[in-house]
Amino acid sequence: MLKSGSMNMVDAQNQLNAILLSPLILLLLTLVIYVFFFIFFYIFTRVIHKRKFISLINLDSKVNWMKILKGASIWFIILGLFTFVSFLLSPESYKFTFNPNTFGILLLIIILGIPIQASFEEIFFRGYLMQGFGLLTKKPIIPLLATSILFAILHGANGVNSLINVYIVLQILIVGLMLGIIALGENRIETAMGVHIANNMFAFLIVSSSDEVVGGLPSIFTLPPSTLPDLYMGLLTTIIAVIITLTVVFWGKKDKLFDIFRFEDAKNENNIKDSQ
Repeated sequence: MLKSGSMNMVDAQNQLNAILLSPLILLLLTLVIYVFFFIFFYIFTRVIHKRKFISLINLDSKVNWMKILKGASIWFIILGLFTFVSFLLSPESYKFTFNPNTFGILLLIIILGIPIQASFEEIFFRGYLMQGFGLLTKKPIIPLLATSILFAILHGANGVNSLINVYIVLQILIVGLMLGIIALGENRIETAMGVHIANNMFAFLIVSSSDEVVGGLPSIFTLPPSTLPDLYMGLLTTIIAVIITLTVVFWGKKDKLFDIFRFEDAKNENNIKDSQ
């Protein structure tokens, strides 16, 4: 009887461990943590800095939801087109992992959690930190580089091994630079928020990767572990996607884009010449 009871306790513990370590539970717990981050950061901004939270997003009095939708649509379409082309060229690289029994749970978790998680990261990096670095220097390139590098480094443990971690850091650095350029060029972060939300939703729902720590999700497709050529191609694809996105976002507004890379002193000289 004692041995039977011990076996039952071991089985129950194994089942509990299996539930707690399941990809969906790990993802849910991660996103719940971001909810607390968001709440704490809101209180921190209001109480410690005594400033309106919206000031970290734009200089207006309300969020421009259309810009969020615009950013999300642009990036989601670009990712979709690149994925479609990649699938046509190499269909064997995509494993169909859609599970109708659990996909609904994943969809609910993503819809409720990812907008909070991605928005918090954009508000913190492209809003709070970028404004903070901007107080130290008049050169926009410095806040852009500082926040993008920090953003990338903090994602450096998302991979399953050291090589993948290096790849993730480089990829996130490229995407972070794009998000920072958009934020600086528009002087607001809603479009960048939309891009970030769409990126994470796509990565969890449409095509997930075996290279990520949170693997085994019931997304529609799953990519197998990457080889070195795959990583090179992934970085090249990311760069091309970023260039296309910046072209679309700043179409007809090249001056705003170029202003980011001009030193403040040069801008002031131009303003003096114009006034003369």
